[in-house]
Order: sequence, then C-alpha cells, then structure tokens
Amino acid sequence: MSSRSLTAPSEFGPFDVLSDIAHRYYVDGFSEQSITVCAQWLSLTVAAGDVITTRYLLYIEAIALEERGRNDEAIAVAKSLLAGLGDDLEPMWRAKALSVVAESSTRLGKHGDAIAALAEADWLLQAIPTNTYGHLSASMAVALALRSLGLLEQADAALSRVRGSHDTAANLYVLQELALLSSYWGAALLLIGRDREAAGHFAVGASRARAMVRLAAANDDRHMVARGDVIEAYAAMHLGELALAAARVRAAAHQYVARPELVETHLMHLVLAREATTAGNFADAHERLTTLISHAELASREVWAATARASLAGVHEAHFGPHPGLDEWRTIARNALTREWAERETRFAALRDHDHLRELTAETNRVGQAVMQDPLTGLGNRRVLEQFVDQTPGRAWAVFVDVDDFKHINDTYSHAAGDRVLIALGDILRAQSRDTDLLVRYGGDEFVILPEGGEDVAVAVAQRVHEAVTAENWSSIADGLSVTVSIGVGQAVDTSPDPLTAADVALLSAKRNGRNQIVIVR
Repeated sequence: MSSRSLTAPSEFGPFDVLSDIAHRYYVDGFSEQSITVCAQWLSLTVAAGDVITTRYLLYIEAIALEERGRNDEAIAVAKSLLAGLGDDLEPMWRAKALSVVAESSTRLGKHGDAIAALAEADWLLQAIPTNTYGHLSASMAVALALRSLGLLEQADAALSRVRGSHDTAANLYVLQELALLSSYWGAALLLIGRDREAAGHFAVGASRARAMVRLAAANDDRHMVARGDVIEAYAAMHLGELALAAARVRAAAHQYVARPELVETHLMHLVLAREATTAGNFADAHERLTTLISHAELASREVWAATARASLAGVHEAHFGPHPGLDEWRTIARNALTREWAERETRFAALRDHDHLRELTAETNRVGQAVMQDPLTGLGNRRVLEQFVDQTPGRAWAVFVDVDDFKHINDTYSHAAGDRVLIALGDILRAQSRDTDLLVRYGGDEFVILPEGGEDVAVAVAQRVHEAVTAENWSSIADGLSVTVSIGVGQAVDTSPDPLTAADVALLSAKRNGRNQIVIVR
C-alpha cells in the first residue's frame, strides 16, 4: 500500500476529516471500505461545495480501486477528477490523476496510453514548487507509475530526489516506497536469472528498510516499524539469513494487521513459505503461496505473483524431487519475463520521445513564433520537424497532406480565402491528431503529421483527416468553395530510413491517380 495520497496541511476542506478516514482505510489495507466510504461521502462534499475534499476523495477512491485490480474503474474516477479541474492548471492534482491513469493503463496492457499519461504527469512536476507537500505527493505518484512500467531507475531517482525534503512523517512514506522498490527490483532480477544484480538491490533494500524502521520508531508508529521489519526480513532472506528473516517476520506479524492488499503481507508469506519448505512443511508453504498468488493477481502485481509461482515450483521440487516439466516451465517463464524486461528500453525511449516533443514545444514558446512556429496556422514549421526527427529517430511512419488545386483556390477566391483554408486545415489536423503526434506546416499547402505508433495509427489519422476535410463546410469561407486533400502515408525502410520520403512518394501517387484520396506506401 503506497502513500500516494499524502496531503498538504494548508489544503484542507471543511469535510477533510472524511478524506482522513478514507485514507486511513486505504493505508491500512482496507481498500474496499475506502472505496465504499469515498463513494458515499462524495455526494456530501459535492453538494456542500467542498472542492478540496472532493478531489481527495476522488483520488483516494481511484488508488483504492487500483489496489483491488479494478483498473478500468480507477481510470474512470481519475478522469472524473481531471474533468473537475476544468481549465485550471492545478499541476499537483493533474499529475496525481494522470499517474493513476498511467499505472492502471499499464496493468491493462495499454502501454501507449500509460506512457502518454505518465509523460504529461512527469512534465507537470516542473510547475509544482519544490519542498512542498504537493511536489512530494505528485513525485511519489509519478514514481509509482514509472515502477509499473518497469522504469525502475527513473522511479528510484524520482523518489530519491524527495527523500529527506519534508518532515518525519512524510519522509517515512518515501523511505517505505524506496525500500519496497528495492525489494521489487531484486525480485524482478531474480526471476530472469540475474542473481548477482538482485543481491545488490536486496542489500540496498535492507538498508532502506532499516532507516524506515528507525524513523518510524522515532515517530512512535509501531505499525510502520513492523512493516519496515518485514521488508528488511525479506531482503535478509535473499542475503542468506532465512532463520533471522523468519523470526523478524513472526515478531512483526503481531504488530500490524497483515491485510492481503499490503505488499508487506506478500513478503511475509514469501519468507514463511521458504522457512516451511526448508522445514519440510510443504502443505503450509503451498497454502501460503497459492493465497499470495490469488491476492497478487487480483491487484495486478505481476512480479509478486510470478515470484510466488517460482517459489511454488521450488516447493513441489523439494517435496517430490526434480521433474523435467518444472525445468521446462522455468525456462518458458524466464524467457517471457526476460522479453518483458527488455521492453523497458522501448518504453523509456517512448517516454523520452514525449519529453523531446514537449521540449520542442517549450522552445517554440521561448524562442518565438518567427523561429519555430508557422505564423499562419500556429503549427510547427520545418525547423521543428528537423529537430524532432534528429532527436527522436524512432518515428517510422509519416502522413503527408496536400490541398488539391490550391492555386485555383487562391486565383478564384482570393489569397485571403486561401489563407483561411490553410488555417482551417491546421485546425482539422489538431482535432484529428493526438497530443503526442507532431504537426507541421511543411510549406505552402503541404502539411506533415509524424504520429506516435505504427501503420494502424498512421492510416487511422489519415482517414480521420480526409473524412473531416470532406465533412467541413468550406462555403463558410467563400460561396461555392470546395476543398479536397490528397494524403500520402509512408513508412521508413532500409533503403529510405526517412518516413517523409516514403510519404512524399505516396502523396505524388495520390495526385497522379486523380487526387482526393489516400495512398499508402510500405
């Protein structure tokens, strides 16, 4: 259970006690109760006009839904929170809500949606004053979303930046998340056979958990002392101290309620199952691990579910002896997890692409429209395109859009009408593209879209643009005016690594074949 709902003392609403109760349920592992009271109390806070408490209740409800594996519902609640912000920037709330969208989307396998939401949340952190509770809370939410995508180095860095920057209670939550992150990291590395690296993370995790225990003791928080003891014990088990780890876990079990939603409860079962297996108590080990698998899968905690399954295979082997089927299972599972681990680089590259696009947008604002922006349509110009292609070479598809017979429009209806056509086309491109797509006026009546994604995404945006142009009421610009476009969609290939070249060839083909159509070159 994370500390994602840390609140700032100066941001209380009249009904803040309700969010405190809902948060306490969540932190202690009673997620269903937290969901229930949030849903009940939202009608009261909304009717009373208590905006701040309403936001807290929505956020707590969303993260509690995540803990129960109800990820579609979590996304819906987070989007409701975003919608309630209206046109206000509110960077802390936007970053936290988008982090929920990112984490839940990851659990649903929607990695494109997750990366887009996470990139925006990460960008918003810059707008939150540092050394404030808002910055701490949003940073932790972003870190947990990064962890869900397997971007563990980035998650660790985000948490480390805010460690020690606040009072004891706040820093305790940061240490807890850092200790759990090290445990998660070590477990993930063990699953893919990188034992030596895993040991290093378990050593770091033990140190962080010990620091958490000391801080919790100084704060007289026996529940967090116990949870820190469990995290440290799990690390100790992997560092060769099973007997000590089991004793620590048993002692801690009497100091906090081992709710199934808590990650510390997963760790407790792993330690005691290992001890039971060593002692030959295979039935107890089997029961603990099957229970853990059920609870971890419910919460979409794939690494902990996979860890329990691997431990369960060890129980069967210890009980019944080696079996070829177990070795085959281990090989298949390890290969699948290794592929998943390797995808981290792709996800990081996608996140970096988003950052580069935002940096270019920010540079446009800094340098001025004359340098980076087309003054007529407000889209990027060729300089933006060149910089983006240089910095993000992974975009493999391009969409070229050209106005058919544009000279005829200028000559017949005036250059002023032609300019209005280009402005309207720019608006259509914005409406039919996504925030992560790069839009550029290439020159004259030509436009370029570099979409994020593969062929299906590029073709879909081309079709949407073509249909929108067809449906547009062009006579509102000039009586009798009709506008069509030719569109080329192209892919980068070995002989031509620039997708613009292929899209240009496709556009020429569309022109030669009668205009007002889409041509795709693969």
